[in-house]
Amino acid sequence: MIAVKLSLFLVFLIALAVPSIINPRPKVRVIETGRFHGDEIHAKSGQKWLGLFVDRRRSALRYSTIRVQRVFDEMTDYGSKQKTGKRVSVNSHGRPLLLISHTTALTPGPVITSFKMKEGEYSYGLDQFPLNLRLGHRSYIVKVVGPDQKTQPCPNINFPRNARLVLTSGRSQQVLYTLDVCGNDPNWYLVWAGDLDRDGKLDLYVNVTQHYDISERKLFLSSQARRGRLVREVGSFETGGC
Repeated sequence: MIAVKLSLFLVFLIALAVPSIINPRPKVRVIETGRFHGDEIHAKSGQKWLGLFVDRRRSALRYSTIRVQRVFDEMTDYGSKQKTGKRVSVNSHGRPLLLISHTTALTPGPVITSFKMKEGEYSYGLDQFPLNLRLGHRSYIVKVVGPDQKTQPCPNINFPRNARLVLTSGRSQQVLYTLDVCGNDPNWYLVWAGDLDRDGKLDLYVNVTQHYDISERKLFLSSQARRGRLVREVGSFETGGC
């Protein structure tokens, strides 16, 4: 009888542990304001999301009520009367850089911005210009590198084959993203960097893609990093053109 009870207790403990092992920290949802294909937006009107607002004087996270409207999608609705596209806006003054679904890792209030991409700078990617960043007394570098010194360059683009997007700080280095061979005219650029979770370490919102017609922006937080790592991906926002 004791053995049976012990076995049931062990099964109970394993059942509790397995979900945390498989997915210890569920990802948050990340979106932006603007017009998108309908299947790219899963938010609903009336929901409150945390928006990152950045201007010349200050940066802050604050809750904003989302509005999602059905709009004509020039790519999928052409020749029909359907409106499958979605336009996302908020009820706040100004336009947020990104919107984040509920997460205990982030709270409303002022945040520090170390870098914000200027309009049009996306055409000058990290493959051309590595970025040197500072947050407090710590310095960081975001750059594109090859797997090794013998790596061959890709034809017609600045990326090496199987390029890696790397974040370094002091003696610590972490690969954030890897290109599949040469991709199809990829473009990687930093959208924003700063201290979103207020732990004194750098967080990143970066655009990476394998294909010219797909934009995939990933949010990395330092407070969610595993031991020995600098950051951890907590969410992404993927959109397409055609």
